[in-house]
Amino acid sequence: MRLNGLMSRYADPSVCPDCRAPLPPNPTACPACELDLTGPLVPGLFRTLQRADELVAEIRRAAVPAEAATETVSESALSQPTGTPATAVRRSGGLRAASVPKILLSLGALCLLAAAVIFLAVAWSWLGIGGRTAVLVGLTLAAGGLGSWLSGRGLRVAGEAMTTVALGLVVLDVVGAEQAGWFGDLDAAATACLVGGALLAASLGLISLRATLQVPQVVAALGLWVLAAGVAGLTVHDQRAATAAVLAFAGLVALGRFASLRTLAVVAAVGGGTWWAALAAQAVEDAATHATLRALWLEGHGWGLLTASILLLLPAIASAHLHVVRASLAASALGLTVTLGIFATDDGPTRLTLAALALLVVWAAAAHLARGHWAVVPRVPLAVVTVPVLATGLTLATEGVDRVLVLGEPFTRSAGVRLPTADSVAHPGLLVPAVLGVLLTLALLPPRPLRLPWPLFAVSLGLVAGAGTLTLLAVPLWTITASLGLIGLGLVADAVRRADGWSGGESVAGLAVALAAVIAARSSDWLTAAATFVLVLAAATLLATDRVAAGEVLTGRRLGGAVLPAALAGLVWSVAEIADVETSLRAAPILVVLGLLALARPRVELETVAALAALVSATSAGAAAADPETWLAVHLTLAGALVSASALVHRSRRLLGWVGGFLLAAATWVRLADLGVEAPEAYTLPSAVALTLVGLWRLRDEPASSTSFALTPGLALATVPSLLWVLAGDPITLRAALLGAGCLGLVLAGATLRWNAPLLIGSVVGAVLVLRELAPYLAQTPQWILIGLAGTVLTVVGVTWERRVNDLQRTGAYLARLR
Repeated sequence: MRLNGLMSRYADPSVCPDCRAPLPPNPTACPACELDLTGPLVPGLFRTLQRADELVAEIRRAAVPAEAATETVSESALSQPTGTPATAVRRSGGLRAASVPKILLSLGALCLLAAAVIFLAVAWSWLGIGGRTAVLVGLTLAAGGLGSWLSGRGLRVAGEAMTTVALGLVVLDVVGAEQAGWFGDLDAAATACLVGGALLAASLGLISLRATLQVPQVVAALGLWVLAAGVAGLTVHDQRAATAAVLAFAGLVALGRFASLRTLAVVAAVGGGTWWAALAAQAVEDAATHATLRALWLEGHGWGLLTASILLLLPAIASAHLHVVRASLAASALGLTVTLGIFATDDGPTRLTLAALALLVVWAAAAHLARGHWAVVPRVPLAVVTVPVLATGLTLATEGVDRVLVLGEPFTRSAGVRLPTADSVAHPGLLVPAVLGVLLTLALLPPRPLRLPWPLFAVSLGLVAGAGTLTLLAVPLWTITASLGLIGLGLVADAVRRADGWSGGESVAGLAVALAAVIAARSSDWLTAAATFVLVLAAATLLATDRVAAGEVLTGRRLGGAVLPAALAGLVWSVAEIADVETSLRAAPILVVLGLLALARPRVELETVAALAALVSATSAGAAAADPETWLAVHLTLAGALVSASALVHRSRRLLGWVGGFLLAAATWVRLADLGVEAPEAYTLPSAVALTLVGLWRLRDEPASSTSFALTPGLALATVPSLLWVLAGDPITLRAALLGAGCLGLVLAGATLRWNAPLLIGSVVGAVLVLRELAPYLAQTPQWILIGLAGTVLTVVGVTWERRVNDLQRTGAYLARLR
């Protein structure tokens, strides 16, 4: 428990003050030692224990280190009476005590180095050689020794600061000696070698004295880096210098690991990585510039790249971590792969692709044999060498498609037309190996969530790639179309034969290849008809199959139903093109064929695609017709008849009857407009009669049905258009008289049969018609009559309102008297 905000050590009412056993709520005696807790001495004992807790808290506060003197007591503690322990202690927002020596020592080290620089600039001229040497060496040794001694005494920050001063003085020593001409006339590279070597030696010396120092470990790697840069500046063999630097840094990493100097190992590894990157950049540039076998291996321009690849094995040798070893081996394998394949970059895409394919096969075999965690080693170079193979395959495929599409406009060339002769970016024969190589990589690289039938995929893609190879050659167009058509039929036939979960995917592939044959044949009418027939055959085969794999969503029947209507429309159109049928006449047979297909196979996907194909065909044919209105009426009539027939034949398609009726009515309206008919009844009455008859038929079959639902659409269509015509024109016409007679008949029939719909329609339309007949006479009425009528109405309303108010007041007075 807590006492006045402090943890209670002695005054704890939940335990016995004698045996410290737990006490129950409101205890009278200790259940363990049977100590009486109800006597008059118990409160005094508890107050004494509370005082003991306060004394312990005061003792602890008195023992706070001096650096905590910057802490202040919170306002709540200061507001308590004297003698009450503080309830909270709050740190000030000022500087932490531990940061003070760091700042002071950093400033001190900076000042010492500045003083040394000033000394070199000012006092160097009047000190002799002995004096200069004694001062510089003495200061350096004193700073280094002091830093080591302070670190050994536990003053880590002070030791690091003095060590920094010592290493800075080493740089000043070397620079000052060089400026004095002690080493002769040195250039910048030689000076860098001296400075780097001195820093490296001094840092290693300090580390040997005190291994806990961190600054010498960092400066040792920095000194080696400066030394390597100086050596590289002294020689023209940049790659050799970089290689030596990487090896030197590797030795420094090994020293750090052997002596448990983690900082030295990490910083040296980073420094070695920078020099390896420089080596790799120089080697790649040199090898790419001289990318021939003779220049690479006999003249030595490829040895640098090989050396860089081998040096990538150093982390695997030095590290004991498995993931570092795997990454090192994978990187080295990738470097060797680039080294072996770089000679092919000088001879164009063909040789580069061949070299990449050869390396792909090698690494694919290694990836197949590798097991467990080591499988990543061959997969990295395998993925990289697949990139040029994939690029070549995509380039060749794009070029082949372009050659076929630019062959001519649709239906403008003969079936024997040949593709033009042209040079491809790479050899056409590489398309098939490129496709198979990419497929091999996909089969070996993770992730592989699906168990694909890889042999079937390989054969299928190989055949398609073979057909694509023909597009890159000067061959007749029919060879390409025939190849793709046969491949598509074969895939569809195999999908029908199979009963596993991949038959749907194979069906998609087969239909896609058959569709590609149609697209390839577009420039020839005969070839288009043949390719479309193959597509129709494939889709019809899938539609007729009854085999569905367990759990298969994309079934062959759905695919066939979705493709067959469009394929049939294309087949009829292409045959009409061969027969030289006028474009305006081609949509009618397409509508009939698609309508009969929908009657035979009432499937949603088939009916949807059939409707779209019919719409496209009718639009194309109508645009080419001399009298588009006439053909639009014909097409609407055919579509309406076929849709209505489907609604009559299939019970599940009853709702299509409304669509069919609308299409037939639209056909009638289009034809009447074409003939110049303007009377609205010619457009509306046939549909109104049909709707009314349908409503009466429903009332006969279901007597409990509402007349509002069954008869209102037909009756409204029969009367409202005529009423609008009367309202917009002359009310004294034969149309108005006939409309009035019809409304009277509806009212009488509704009242006799007690049907709501005819009574309501007849009453509303008749009332509006009567008002329209009355309107001319109302306009001729004198103005005083209208004013008098308005005054009368207002007077009657005012009198009635006042009477109601008086009645309300009398009622209120009566109720008041009752109270």
